[in-house]
Amino acid sequence: MRKFAIWSLLSAGLLLIVSAAAWGADEKAKPEYVGANKCKGCHKVQHKSWLETKHAKAFDVLSDEEKKKPECVSCHITGKTAKGEVLEGVQCEACHGPASKYKSIKIMNKKKWAADPETYQKKAIEAGLIYPKEENCKRCHKKEGNPNFKKFDFAKRKPLVHVMKSDSTSAEKAPKPAPTSTEEAKKSTDTTSKK
Repeated sequence: MRKFAIWSLLSAGLLLIVSAAAWGADEKAKPEYVGANKCKGCHKVQHKSWLETKHAKAFDVLSDEEKKKPECVSCHITGKTAKGEVLEGVQCEACHGPASKYKSIKIMNKKKWAADPETYQKKAIEAGLIYPKEENCKRCHKKEGNPNFKKFDFAKRKPLVHVMKSDSTSAEKAPKPAPTSTEEAKKSTDTTSKK
């Protein structure tokens, strides 16, 4: 009986340790792509506008042969979901980063964001949201390896692919200038807390 009690306690302790480790690993897990249809739930205006862009149709313009070439596909798809679904075209997350963590209602909450945009913007950035700059676009809009290259003017092109009319949380409500990375957001938070 005593051996049974000891083994039960050891097993329970081991189970707790393994569970805690798995929970911690999940918190630190790399964000995953979720696809534009998940973004659409809150960002209807932006999604509808995106559907009319060349970005939405970027995969469709490739020939069957080009669709097999990693150097072509890398700019004509967004990525793959955790389930392995290929996200064709240049979807929201191609520019804003994988959304599995920042899409949470704890972060992308219309009322909370409107009441305290600075805090929720920082939370979103810490969870992986990217406010893209010209360099993001130039990863694909560049001369090297691009047989159909056209001169790229960020200021002229961004409004063609990114509507800022807000039907929900959006960068237009965020304080300016917005940090563009998790590192910048942390620096901004550290500076704010020292005041």
